[in-house]
Amino acid sequence: MNLRNIRYSLLLALVLLVISNGSLIAIEKNNRDRWETPTDAGPDKEVPGYLINLGPTGGRAILESKSFIVKYIFKDSPADGHLQVDDVITGVNGKPFDVAHTFGHHLTRMKEFPEIGYEGPLMDFGNAIEASEGKDGKLTLSVSRKNTPIAMIIQLKALGTFSKTYPFHCKKSALIAKGAMEYLAGSDFIKHEQCHAKCMSGLALLAAGELDKARELAHSWNTLPGPGVWVWPVGYQCIFLSEYYLITKDEAVLKTIQGLATILEGAQVADMNDYKDRTHGNMGNVGHKFRTGGFGHNTKVGGYGTMTITTAVALTAWELAMKCGAKVDQGKVDLGFTYLHKSTTKDGYIGYHTEVGRYSPTARQGLAVVLHKLAEDNETNRAYIKQVAKGLSNAKKYLNDAHADNILAVCWGLLGTNVSGDKKAIRDMMDYNKAWLNMARCYDGSFVSLPGRDMYDKGYYMSSRLHLTAAMALVYSIENPKLKIQGK
Repeated sequence: MNLRNIRYSLLLALVLLVISNGSLIAIEKNNRDRWETPTDAGPDKEVPGYLINLGPTGGRAILESKSFIVKYIFKDSPADGHLQVDDVITGVNGKPFDVAHTFGHHLTRMKEFPEIGYEGPLMDFGNAIEASEGKDGKLTLSVSRKNTPIAMIIQLKALGTFSKTYPFHCKKSALIAKGAMEYLAGSDFIKHEQCHAKCMSGLALLAAGELDKARELAHSWNTLPGPGVWVWPVGYQCIFLSEYYLITKDEAVLKTIQGLATILEGAQVADMNDYKDRTHGNMGNVGHKFRTGGFGHNTKVGGYGTMTITTAVALTAWELAMKCGAKVDQGKVDLGFTYLHKSTTKDGYIGYHTEVGRYSPTARQGLAVVLHKLAEDNETNRAYIKQVAKGLSNAKKYLNDAHADNILAVCWGLLGTNVSGDKKAIRDMMDYNKAWLNMARCYDGSFVSLPGRDMYDKGYYMSSRLHLTAAMALVYSIENPKLKIQGK
């Protein structure tokens, strides 16, 4: 059976499943075995698997079709002494979960099922948190414990409700941002995180005015990497050190900023024709994926081709480095922008290698908006931002579904949306994902990664807390921006 027939058979089976059940149910019930696969680092290593966070209750659970099965409760959290492991939560605030969830619906089928989001228990629970926090903080759970029904009250903080314009002009957003920043300020392992989380945590410290801690991180990261390093750490290091310099004017980092910008110049494909015969492992000839102006994973051009996301990271680093006085070849900058523009459809979708791509696009879209905000303010860039903002509106249901690192998508997707200035995009993205953001928020002010729908997602295992906590600290404080990437 060829690949086309296999895909057709799988699709037919899925359609029959929908018909027979009346709704689309989870096709990957066990979360690809991650319900029982814990992380080995950070504050969540005691948790038995990659579970659904039950918002600020302090509970973690497996998501079933119309229920949650509790599998972990943090000590001294609001749920401690109330919920028990293996409790089945069947409803919240007097309403049963009567819509089957679609978690596990693999995002490569987005085009076949564009309406699929995360409606069901996830959204119902998140919306109930919002309702309860807007009153007295009392969250009522309908629980089945050993087949005995129980109605229990979990006392949350009465933070109020989000404003209609949140995260702008919103007291609750400011309160949550403050809690997230305090969590980061009290974390002593930021410098040991991978580049994504390290950079965003450092940026959040800068935004919070925690300059001593930001300086400590900057000085620990103030050396040039060795040969063969990936674009990601070089780009993120340059982004953080540049924002750090622009706030502190600490000249100790200027030499490193220039060095990082220069390393990135050697990572760019100058002419795709130079790579037309390139092969990569058992993937065969991948020369057609090396596009002029683009960047791949590695700073020594290689791998399986250029990608729009690493290109956007490198360009963002260059734009910030140039604001610090670093010298960058403008011709190379222009090539990178041209590659991004060619990879963007008229509807604002940005593909993985080109404008064609099957993965959730919000990280690429959001970072492209941030990048164009950093660049020259002209008619071309304003039109491009408007174009991509439209794409962010269309991608609102897939915010958490990124390839390899779902937190990357949430981080840049939300930052880019909110700096775009596009009111429709902001409301579409923020309002649809309000419940999800409530579910990701922990009782101690931090945020934790929630499982997405890409089988290759490893965001939780790279940084379960700090990356997303930092991202949300920046998003919820965006009304008073301190950083260039926040639109200052």
